[in-house]
Amino acid sequence: MDDELIEIGQFSAASGLTVAALRHYDEVGVLKPAEVDPKTSYRRYRCEQLGVAHMICQLRSVDLPVEDVRSVLNADDVDDVRDVLLRHKARLTDRAQHLERMIATAHTYVDHGVPPPPPAEPRPVQIMLTARDEAGLVDFYRRVFGWAFNKDISSFVVGAYHTPSFFLITIETRTDGGPSCFGLLVDDVEAVHQRALQAGATEVSARADYAWKPRSSVIDDPAGNRIQLTQG
Repeated sequence: MDDELIEIGQFSAASGLTVAALRHYDEVGVLKPAEVDPKTSYRRYRCEQLGVAHMICQLRSVDLPVEDVRSVLNADDVDDVRDVLLRHKARLTDRAQHLERMIATAHTYVDHGVPPPPPAEPRPVQIMLTARDEAGLVDFYRRVFGWAFNKDISSFVVGAYHTPSFFLITIETRTDGGPSCFGLLVDDVEAVHQRALQAGATEVSARADYAWKPRSSVIDDPAGNRIQLTQG
């Protein structure tokens, strides 16, 4: 029997998992050793356990939480595994977007210095949109304006935090919600207006030039919130 078992150090080298990790996975029940010496508590593993160890190593390399690793190992079919990995992919995407916002803020600090404390006089930094279908509205604003949505605060984050460019556009899910109204400066009214219509918006006022303001148009998003687009 002992000849068939691998010492923990050898198993660590062969699997890519550290000895400390193997001890942890034993304690949490993710990868139990084949044998534990009752006197020394020394762990030994079977060769056939290397396949599971390699899978754990690969899953942890993309920072899959240990509980999700357990779910993958215990999954009944490939669809269950896919669901776990899709949820983790979404978490990684949110994390990447958060890091991108932090990088944008850092670039702003590099280019313009760390800003002083905000003035005592308040300034608007948030608007609230009401929606019956949050997912559909998030998809609309992502497709049209390319904004990143932060699920933790149910908001699109525009600009860099702690800078004058920072602004939140928050979505509130309501069954009785009335529409909101706001204006946006955009680089190309024609292009943004067309993207909005293709993404499900309703045209209220076509693109037009005015003597008293730049070229602009008005649309309603899929939830009925009104947006005035103005050439910036």
